Amino acid sequence: MRSSFYYILFLYFISTWSVFSQEKDTILIRLQKEVQLASTDSIRINALIDLSAYQMEETLSLAESSLQEAFQLMKNKGENVDQRQLGAGYIQMGVLNRRKAFHAIAIDYYLRALDIFKTHNDSLLISDVYHNLGMVYRHQKDNHKAIKSYRRSIAIKEKIEDIHGLGAGYNMMGVSYRKLGKLDSAEIYYDKAKELFTSINSVEDLQRVNNNMATLYSVQKQYDKALKLNKENVARATKLGKKYSLTIAYYNLARIYIKMKNYQEAMKAVDSSLFIAKKEGFRENIANAYLRKSFIYNKMRDYKNAYEHYRIFNRHSDSIFNIDNIKRIQELELNHKFYQEKLADSLSFAQEKREVALLAEAETSRKWLYMMLFFITVIAALFIGFFLRRNYHNQSKVLTEKLKKEQIQKELLDIRIKASEEETKRLIADNSMRLEFKQELLDRLKNEIAPEASNKVKEAINSLTSELQMQIKTEGKLSELQSKIEEVNKGFDVKLRDLYPSLTKTEREMCALLRLNLSIKEVMTVRNVSLDSVKSTRYRIRKKLGLSSGEELEQFIQTIV
Repeated sequence: MRSSFYYILFLYFISTWSVFSQEKDTILIRLQKEVQLASTDSIRINALIDLSAYQMEETLSLAESSLQEAFQLMKNKGENVDQRQLGAGYIQMGVLNRRKAFHAIAIDYYLRALDIFKTHNDSLLISDVYHNLGMVYRHQKDNHKAIKSYRRSIAIKEKIEDIHGLGAGYNMMGVSYRKLGKLDSAEIYYDKAKELFTSINSVEDLQRVNNNMATLYSVQKQYDKALKLNKENVARATKLGKKYSLTIAYYNLARIYIKMKNYQEAMKAVDSSLFIAKKEGFRENIANAYLRKSFIYNKMRDYKNAYEHYRIFNRHSDSIFNIDNIKRIQELELNHKFYQEKLADSLSFAQEKREVALLAEAETSRKWLYMMLFFITVIAALFIGFFLRRNYHNQSKVLTEKLKKEQIQKELLDIRIKASEEETKRLIADNSMRLEFKQELLDRLKNEIAPEASNKVKEAINSLTSELQMQIKTEGKLSELQSKIEEVNKGFDVKLRDLYPSLTKTEREMCALLRLNLSIKEVMTVRNVSLDSVKSTRYRIRKKLGLSSGEELEQFIQTIV
């Protein structure tokens, strides 16, 4: 009778799909039109983020594509990007990576969003980030930290009276308390969540609570209640086309059947969960499905399949949780080997003669025991050696790649430094040529033209020679610039690049000249630029270094060693 559930569900799905698919298509078409008809980039970014949130429950690849387009538009805005839009995008990227089980990346995006919303004092979005952080911690099996994040989110949502967010927080609190074995607390929070979602008539959220309530009933051995809720959840998720929720619903349904020892139905349910998870790329759900299949095979005494499916789970799980599952693999492998050896021993024993003495049987048993202990030792040594060797190769590979990258970066840095030195030498050479020309001109004015000129012309010549002497004196100082730069500026450009990567090449060169205590006029001469250009560059440098109005730029540069 239970097997007929899937057939009935299929007929129900076919009969209602056209109606609900039209409703879904209407929502999707509306969101897509908002993207297409957006009159500005800002409106288009908001529309793309909304579209990705809708696609998140349907197809992760489409959601990711929408988010990438939104982030490209925000990148094009540069420093003029709307920080709230950027924070909203970070939250969706966090959800996307959490669904794909890239938990570290998800947390990174959530923390970026949290910084933005704290700056803008946006309580609603701050509470949403704390809620999402709790979700990641729960998937990482750190339920104590998850509860702490949920509490912070709930405290804010109570103040701003966010009923929906409050219900979601209570629901997740219930999940974490259940995983910690505190079933009474879990049920209290589930009831609070259902009460709030009922008050705002949120059908989808009630389904999520029912999913979790079904799991709680299963733990409490109330299998009839659990089975009823799980079947309703499967039907509802199918009807709404919520693929992520449907994967969870099938997975939970398999758990109930396992508790009821109906392993055939359990296998059908977990296969359905695995099929959807593979298609949509839900990495954590894929790993969990293989683990559940391994458990079911183990219960059915099919130790070979149990071992093979656990190995598949282990490959998926290692990439998500990085957990050492050697003991569990050994247990399944030994169960499998034990079963095979026991079967072979029993067949061999049936062929032996009945007159074998009890003493011989005891001796055989001892040998068998010693052999098993030897096999256990060998297998354990092989596994340990394998994982140590794999870890060594992985570390060697990572170290080699790191060294290659550092070598490439060093070579690029050397090239840039050399180019900078050549440019400085060229400037000094040009300055020396101008200095020599002006000195020659000064000598001619004094020695050749001035003696034969009239008094009025002599006065003009004297004024001109005075000005030339001042320029020669100034440029004479600049002629010593090459040696000073080489002496003072050793490693200075590298240090600037490390501490302030936003500085451009021109700005770093300006910092190097200011470090030599050159005046603005001398800087204008060396750089061959106008006064306004020097002032503009100094302003940009001050801004990027984060200097206040009372701090001197030259003094600050002198402190960078």
